[in-house]
Order: sequence, then structure tokens, then C-alpha cells
Amino acid sequence: MRYSVIIPVYNAEETLRRCLDSLVGQQFSDYELLIINDGSTDGSDAICREYANTYSCVRYFAKENGGVSSARNLGLEQAEGEYILFVDSDDYVSQDYFALLSHTLESNAVDLLMFGYRNFGRISAERDTGEFYEDDEVGAAKRISFSMRQYLFSSLWSKVLKRKIIENNGLRFRTDLSIGEDQLFIFSYAMHIQSISSIDALLYNVDVSNENSLSRKVRPYLTEQLMEVNRRMYAAYHATEHSPEAAHYYDTALAWMTYRSAYSCCKELLKFSYSAKQRRREIRKICKLYRAERIKPVGWKCKCIALPVRMRWSRMIDLLICCKSKRRSARL
Repeated sequence: MRYSVIIPVYNAEETLRRCLDSLVGQQFSDYELLIINDGSTDGSDAICREYANTYSCVRYFAKENGGVSSARNLGLEQAEGEYILFVDSDDYVSQDYFALLSHTLESNAVDLLMFGYRNFGRISAERDTGEFYEDDEVGAAKRISFSMRQYLFSSLWSKVLKRKIIENNGLRFRTDLSIGEDQLFIFSYAMHIQSISSIDALLYNVDVSNENSLSRKVRPYLTEQLMEVNRRMYAAYHATEHSPEAAHYYDTALAWMTYRSAYSCCKELLKFSYSAKQRRREIRKICKLYRAERIKPVGWKCKCIALPVRMRWSRMIDLLICCKSKRRSARL
């Protein structure tokens, strides 16, 4: 089996057929679709059973609701393919998805393959990962560091992973995290790879029209969760050996990610009914927590964004997040 595609499903009856049709309609046969129904209460179960009964490549598993991480972990336990792919039930893939992936992997059987994607719905955007191939430690570290700082290393559905590396290192999704678990998994995986490549193609389509998505809800737990993700990524980094040059790239990316997450936590405060004075007070609390982590900023860009956090300049941070939020609202 070449590919195992893991598809977690929870109350996705409106988009599930579009997702599955984009996969079973490919001009390719060496793959399996692992549909994991995570306790759906709508008509998703009937749709899943229909496709499992119609297509031999579909394997269906129903479980009690336990969250997307537990669903993906079940998929990893059942997967038989050489490579692992993840697809969300409200998204769909391009017509040449398997063809382009296979063409690339036949030339270079890399440990991690990246590709671009499109956002459609509320906001239309394209994110291209470019074209490259690296098969040495420093080159891979450089590409990973750049991708992390460009927000291209947090999405599962734009990556191809080797099942052998996942199994050999006992990698699984952390079920106690509801935010950042994808990025933690990918980074932990990347700590064990020897080669990385990217396709200059947009092979995945992300539906961002859901008004009830997690990112639009009020998340009072965001700071705690993001800080825990940061700690575990650092733990995964320190648990593996790296050359000094590769370590520099990882130090740069992890420090950047840490201080950028502080701004994400501060921006979350705009969802609460706080006055400006209350918001600045909460920003100072967040900055105090991040300062206590004692993460050394690496590189002048990281030092620039770290300084307001380390100095607890709440007015400056509040101004920055408010301006960014207004620009985003204007685009919508």
C-alpha cells in the first residue's frame, strides 16, 4: 500500500461527500482511505458507511467522541500505507493530488514532502511552499526553520509523512491539547527526518467558511495551551542531537514561534468584552508568563518582537493587535 489517507469526521454531513469524492475520483488506485467517525450525531455515519460499502479502498471506523487527536491516533494505528496523509472532512484535494505526489516521491523518496494549498470561503488565499529538495541535516533544518517562520509548518494536510518514521519513534497526537497539536506533531516528526522536499503546486483546498470553527470562538485557555505546545516542541528538539549549524536554525525558529504565540494570546483578548484598560492589564499578565519561560530571542527580527513582551509594554502590544485586527476586518 502506497498511501494511507486519514480523515477524521465529526458532524460533517454537509461537506463529507465533496471531500470523499475528490479522493475516490482520482486516477490512482494504490491507496486507502481511513475514515474515523469521532462520535458524529448527524448523518455522517450513513455517508461513511455508504462509501465504505461502495469503494474497496475505504475503511471505516466509528468511535465515541474523543476529539480530533484521538481520531487521528486511531487512524495511525490502523494505517498500512508507506506514506501517511491527513485530510479534513470539510476540505477537498485537487484532481492531480496522488499523481503529483507519486511523481515526486518516485524521483526522491524523501522523509517529509510539503505542498501548497488554497483557502476558499470567507477568505480566499493561496499558500505556496515553493520547490526544493534537501537531503542533509543543515539544509533540512534551514528549510524547516523558514517554513515555521512563514506559518507553513503547522498544517497536517499539506504534508506527506513516512509511516515507518512515525512508528519507529512512537509519535502520536497529544489528546490533552486542543490547539497546536498539529504543529507539535509535525515538528516532533521533523526531528527524526534526514530529507525534506516541496512541490511547487497547490494540491489541497481548505474551507474557511465555517463560522463555528475553533479559531473564531472565545478561548480562555489559549495562553496555557500555546505555552504548553512551545514547551513540548523545545522538549522534542532537545531530545534529539543536532549539529551546531542546524541547532542555530532550530533555535531561531522556536524562539520566533514562542514570541509570536505571545501576540496570538494577546490578540485573543479582543474577543472578550474588556475595556482597553482591562485588556492591557491582561496583556501584562501574558507577558509576565512568557518572560518567565526565559526563551532567548535569536536574530534581530525575533529580538524586535520579543522586546515588547519581555518589557511588558502593554500599550504598544495592544496598539499592534488592534491595528492588525482592523486591517483584517477591512479585508473581509
